[in-house]
Amino acid sequence: MSIGIRNCFYAILLSMLLAAIMPFPVTSQGVNTHAGTGAFVNKILYNVIEGEDQQVLALQNDEIDLIGEFVDHAFYDTLQQAEGIEAVQTPRNGYGYITINCEKYPLNLTAFRRAFAFALDKEAICTDVWDGFAVPQDSCVPQVNPFSIEGQLPYTYYEAEVDIANHILDEEGFEIDPETGYRTAPNGTAFHIALEVAMSSSTAYETCRVASNALDELKIENYVGWPWNPFPRLYFHGDYDMMFLGSSFSTFDVDWLAYEYWSEYADEPYWNFPMFQNSTYDGWRDQLLHATEYEDVYEAAIEMQRILVYESPIIICYENTLLSAYRGDRFNKFVQDVNHGISCYWTNYRAHLKEPVDGLFGGILRWSTPLAIDSFNIMVTSSAHSMDILNMLYDSLIMQDEKGEDVLWLAESCRAETHDDNPSVPDGHTRLTFDLVQNATWTDGTPLTAADVAFSLNYYRDAPDNPLGMDLTSVNAIYALTDHSVAVEFQTESYWHVHTVGYKPIIPKHVFEDIGVEDWSHWNPEPPEDEMVTSGPYNVSNYVPWDHTELTYNPHFFYSSRPEPTTSYIAPVSNLELFVTASATVAGIMLLAAIYHLEKPE
Repeated sequence: MSIGIRNCFYAILLSMLLAAIMPFPVTSQGVNTHAGTGAFVNKILYNVIEGEDQQVLALQNDEIDLIGEFVDHAFYDTLQQAEGIEAVQTPRNGYGYITINCEKYPLNLTAFRRAFAFALDKEAICTDVWDGFAVPQDSCVPQVNPFSIEGQLPYTYYEAEVDIANHILDEEGFEIDPETGYRTAPNGTAFHIALEVAMSSSTAYETCRVASNALDELKIENYVGWPWNPFPRLYFHGDYDMMFLGSSFSTFDVDWLAYEYWSEYADEPYWNFPMFQNSTYDGWRDQLLHATEYEDVYEAAIEMQRILVYESPIIICYENTLLSAYRGDRFNKFVQDVNHGISCYWTNYRAHLKEPVDGLFGGILRWSTPLAIDSFNIMVTSSAHSMDILNMLYDSLIMQDEKGEDVLWLAESCRAETHDDNPSVPDGHTRLTFDLVQNATWTDGTPLTAADVAFSLNYYRDAPDNPLGMDLTSVNAIYALTDHSVAVEFQTESYWHVHTVGYKPIIPKHVFEDIGVEDWSHWNPEPPEDEMVTSGPYNVSNYVPWDHTELTYNPHFFYSSRPEPTTSYIAPVSNLELFVTASATVAGIMLLAAIYHLEKPE
């Protein structure tokens, strides 16, 4: 890997972490009171342009201002050299990895998996396969995540340590058969490894070739295959040896550690692909899921990762960077989001003309999108490109800022209580109380109140098979306390409950109460002919299927940057009362220390 690109990766990560742990001025109510800072452009235009080469060409020809998806690194040099275009790299909140069947002998032996991990040359994968656009990774929590243990362990699997790997196998009794030249299992039986490529990409295949070379160095018979549709075997725990996959995450939550590798899910469809079972790992699960303090959750997450890295049921190969491209000649204040790069909500919210004609407001920000919007129903679509548009229409109690940190949005404050805090909360329950901003309205002028919030969450929970309600099954009650205060009571205690409800889009009660919970999936508006009552900074003003979608600034937006004498503005705060700022700072410092450890010379 080139030193320049590697240093660039760490510089990007370092700047994000420094921004994340910087203290914010907070009033006694926990809310900043400075002026508004967003929604400057008049319109956002999403043009459907299929194919990366066509999107790059449109950017070069000044037909769009930004490419609305990550771009292949093959275009990096072209974009870097183009006049007026900026190409930026964002460390991926995800990775490529190899899952190992822990139910199959001798792959079920920790010694075998650790030997393979030591022998795998992750540095070569990053340098030769990724051309330097990746860094080695050991933990299943990406190193951009403050919960990651990356760099905190006394060892790494970054470089090929073949001598260590062979010693481990020798000690465990994997002897070399003098006739075949390959190792046998400790019970004396011959075995071979089928290393399958589940992803259709040359990068995946070449990564598996490096893995195959590692097995060759260990004298283990193996071959690389590209099977047809291997996923049913993964999803339903069928027969396989090793398989290359990829994972990406949209938040920094790590409660999935309690399910993804839980022993009781070793035979549960769609979970625990390696069929890993470990009682010590399981012992941390309750603390991860049900602790209410950040420090306790952090401790459980770190210890669970420590076990996974040692036991190696999966081998994380790399964390790569993702490439975004935009034009910097007409607009400035483009935002690099930790999950989405430049093509994100915050770019739409903060970008404005470099040479405004009438103040800071105006202009049309032009996106490309490779696919047309598949539905304007936020409960139906599963398309990330559709969500790019729909996220501009609706608001939630809490948002994630460009660093992945929580910011209060519709909520002005959040309070979490258990029975120990408030005797009126049943023992073992958690009650969340959100106080809302008081100037939010829907685009039809109707006030947005706690009744809308309570209705939305109840609607999602009660609508059959609604994807936004699947994680609300443990909610005991959701009700408005006043016009601007809502309570949500869970039947369990957990640090993660605030995200379960806080991130969900709020929909207008006076519209959806006429769309019963049984008909949630049948609502399919086609704006602007079908009016969409929304609350976000922009709303749909024009739509031509498979050509473009146009959004226009919503003058009723409650966090408006445009001065309106009758509207009092309260800006979002970058930390919740629920979380301890000092703990987040400590986590950030620990992650910075991890970066130092990674770059420290041997």
